[in-house]
Formats: sequence, C-alpha cells, structure tokens
Amino acid sequence: MSSQLQSSQSQPLALSSIAEWTDERVAEIYLARSTAKAKQAIEDLFSPHVKASLNGRSITRAQIDQLLLGMRSTEEGDLGFYWTDLVDVSGDPKTHRNGALGGVYIITGLQLPHPETGKLVPSFRRKCVAIKVESQSEDLSIDSRKITEFTTIAYNYPMDQLEALEKKRAGLVDQHKVTPRL
Repeated sequence: MSSQLQSSQSQPLALSSIAEWTDERVAEIYLARSTAKAKQAIEDLFSPHVKASLNGRSITRAQIDQLLLGMRSTEEGDLGFYWTDLVDVSGDPKTHRNGALGGVYIITGLQLPHPETGKLVPSFRRKCVAIKVESQSEDLSIDSRKITEFTTIAYNYPMDQLEALEKKRAGLVDQHKVTPRL
C-alpha cells in the first residue's frame, strides 16, 4: 500500500495551461447554479492569503468573496461570462504549476443602477485582471494551483452599450492590423 502511495505521489499530474485553468475556474464562479457552488469555486481559485487590489485599492480575501457573490441577483446566479482577451505565461511550460495571466472579460446578467437615472437596468461589467498563480503543494500528483496575487480594474456599463463597445473594439483591431512584408 505504501509503495502505491509513493508511486502516485511521484507521478507528476499533467496540468492544463494557466489560461485554461483560469478560464475554467473563473467560469465556475460566474456560471455557478447556486451560491454554495459559487462559494466553493471562489475557495478553489483564490489563496486564503491572496494579495489583491480593485481599481487601485487593496482589498481582502473576504472582500473578494463579497464582491463576487454580490453580483448574483438570484440564488441561481443567471450571470454570463466570456473573455475578450487573454495572455498567459507559464513559469515552467512543462508543468504549468506556476505562472501569470492577464486578460479582459465581460460579465453579463447584472442589475445595476443606471449612471444617469439611478434606476436598476440590465448591465454588464468589463474587468481587466492581472494574476499570479502558484502551486500550494510540492506534491506533483495533485493540482494545487491558486491565485496568490490579483489586480483588477472593473467598470459597470448599461447593457445597451455592450454591442457598441464590442463593435468599437473590433474596429480598432481591424484598423491596426499590419500585414507582414514579404
């Protein structure tokens, strides 16, 4: 039995890339079908001692939980989520146990006060994040990755502005395409 335990601990687990891991874990928070599942997804993603900031101000792990769970308008959540940009770098491309990621994503399904009228309206949040991911264990047979550093900038918009902002972004991409010279 102890030889089986030793062999399982010595076999490195093949891990997904930092981007794949982050995408899956973040989606589990926003798309969770219950508050309990969202809470567990937050536990699985963030280190208890994460160093974090939101819009330039330091925040605690408890504040992260409160902010993420506070977006849920119902027990079921009813949020949408997708990345618009994502860049990751693995500290070790063979294992993906540690690394960094930067990206921008959109959260839909929010009900927030309109900036001019104060009336609750369907809204979305655009978030830019920079994170550091580190394994929490030396055991290579388990995936113990968690976010240890987290910086985010977030802003809310009325939902009717999403299509216009996405078209503007796509237009900028088209405008700045460079064709390599041969």
